[in-house]
Amino acid sequence: MKLLKHSLVFLLPVIGVSALVSGCGGASDKKISEIEGRIKALETKGVPDSVLSGIKVYTYNVATAKKAGNMSTAIAYTDSMLKGIKIAEDWYTNTMASYKPAVESLRNSLAAKKGDLSGLQLRVADSMLTIVDSFVKMDWLIQAKGKLCDLDTMMTDLQKCEKAAAQIKKVLPGTWTDIHKVKSEDGKYSSTEKRIYKFGADGSYSGVEEMKGQTMEYFKEDWQFISSGTYDLKGDTIKIYVTKEKCPHQVYTQFNIKEKRWIEQKKPTYDSTITNHAKDKFMTFKDLKEIFKKSK
Repeated sequence: MKLLKHSLVFLLPVIGVSALVSGCGGASDKKISEIEGRIKALETKGVPDSVLSGIKVYTYNVATAKKAGNMSTAIAYTDSMLKGIKIAEDWYTNTMASYKPAVESLRNSLAAKKGDLSGLQLRVADSMLTIVDSFVKMDWLIQAKGKLCDLDTMMTDLQKCEKAAAQIKKVLPGTWTDIHKVKSEDGKYSSTEKRIYKFGADGSYSGVEEMKGQTMEYFKEDWQFISSGTYDLKGDTIKIYVTKEKCPHQVYTQFNIKEKRWIEQKKPTYDSTITNHAKDKFMTFKDLKEIFKKSK
């Protein structure tokens, strides 16, 4: 009987620690999972690792202690985790109290500045502000402020691009032509490539590109592509968005050395709507002026 009493006295502390570790309190899996979930929520909201690193260390130590069967150490580190997560959540609450007016103020300032932008410059600013608004809606104010700071840094360049684009818009509308003739070194064959681009003052674009002649010793080309769409300016760069392309003809002729004759191959013609931007192109206004000649 005495032996039984002594056994019960010995077992009670062990049962108590075990229940605390794996049951309702202390370092229970449920409690650890809850704290890890709260850490993840703070990470998602943008809380820096410097605020969360201590809690993550405690989480690792709890797992290590449990694996080694050191339950008292696991409980101690769990208590540290609880205190740490509370400090981190209080940091977030207090920090957000100052972030919210700062985010609103910076957003309003940048929204006013973007009023001077147009075209692709405006599109960049609008895109970033849309992301900011999404962050604010999710209460991700740290990310929102970060994105606003990025836009604030970019704004000077966007304003410079706007000035450059405004100057180019005054002289770009019209028809630009490039006729490029190429002869072989021995003068035995030649070809002519022609490009005609028309830029409308309303942002419309149309173009014709064609090639005719012998481009290599055993190869001839005869094709034409007619395109249309719109254009926009990002600084001094012209971006052409092709939405339709028509090919009236494309013929490629190759000389068969064995048969000693030219063999003509006609490719299919087409008249297509382009929706995947596959035919888009861009060039600087400087290159356009150097390569093409403008006519009204």
